[in-house]
Amino acid sequence: MAEQRHGPLSVIHAGLMRTGTLSMKRAYEMLGLRAHHGFEMDSWDDYPGLELAAEATWPSVPGARKPVPPPFTSADWDRLFPNYDVVTDLASLFAEQMIRAYPEAKVVVVQRDFDAWWASFASAVLSKDIPGNPLALALVHALYRAAGTRVFDAVSKMVNGAFGTQSYRDITTEKARAFYDAYYGRIRQMVPAERRLEYSLSQGWEPLCRFLDKPIPDAPFPRVNDSGEMQHRKMGEFGRILSQAGRNMLPYLLGGAGAALSVWLYSVSK
Repeated sequence: MAEQRHGPLSVIHAGLMRTGTLSMKRAYEMLGLRAHHGFEMDSWDDYPGLELAAEATWPSVPGARKPVPPPFTSADWDRLFPNYDVVTDLASLFAEQMIRAYPEAKVVVVQRDFDAWWASFASAVLSKDIPGNPLALALVHALYRAAGTRVFDAVSKMVNGAFGTQSYRDITTEKARAFYDAYYGRIRQMVPAERRLEYSLSQGWEPLCRFLDKPIPDAPFPRVNDSGEMQHRKMGEFGRILSQAGRNMLPYLLGGAGAALSVWLYSVSK
């Protein structure tokens, strides 16, 4: 039996981060679709492409490099998300651009109550519950840089670009509500009803499978604890960051220690 081939994008999941995207990723996969999710990027090498997409989409985003890259086309999105059928989670911030790039793609819209979404997003994505923020965020940023990854830069540019802010500190509840309402309003205006599914995870398989023309699996609809999964992955990634930063910085630390030792030996030998 030939291996199933995936891509280009045929489904755009227009549900922002913290709207059950990990459960939806599992659901899409159970339907035979390969789904992209920010939590499950296998390589930090994925993030420079997301950072470039953010700069191409929002050229005035803080930290954007020059020259400004041109807006992404379907060929660019194909290179960023190779062999994927569906994009979810982080990629939802680019939903409008991808809807234009893939006019035949089906769009699944998932929207939570704003207050519940904001409480989760502010804590998990913006880290507004970290004591000492923004100092803590600056230290985390420095660690990521020392580890040689663009993860922090890419996500920061994506979020600030989408919200039209200069830093996470500028994202107030009022700005978040305005962004949230406008985002879903634009999606619904862009996509005709026959190509769009207004969906809630509580509805289960039937409306999703009917919309995607897929048979209903003989298994319960997946329910993933996004918050628990995120904390687990954050701890694992932080350990990886510390380890890589330590390896990258070791030559400098040894060089500094060697220089200090040389100075000390010189001073005591006089």
